[in-house]
Amino acid sequence: MFVPVVDQNSRPLMPTTPSRAKRWIKSGKATPFFKKAVFCVRLNQEPSNRNTQPIAVGVDPGSKREGYTLTSSPP
Repeated sequence: MFVPVVDQNSRPLMPTTPSRAKRWIKSGKATPFFKKAVFCVRLNQEPSNRNTQPIAVGVDPGSKREGYTLTSSPP
């Protein structure tokens, strides 16, 4: 499980682990918020790097259930 991270201008960054997000919130480095019922954190300072990873989303709209697939290229 990962926590989405955005910078001060709400631009998405790489997600982080819940434990790291808790440390950031406790130390004042980040502010928690909910976006479409998903827990996220907003950094209060400039991030150490702005590396992002391209991902692709696949949706299979079935007759009874929907299937979602996320994939990314290996590092």
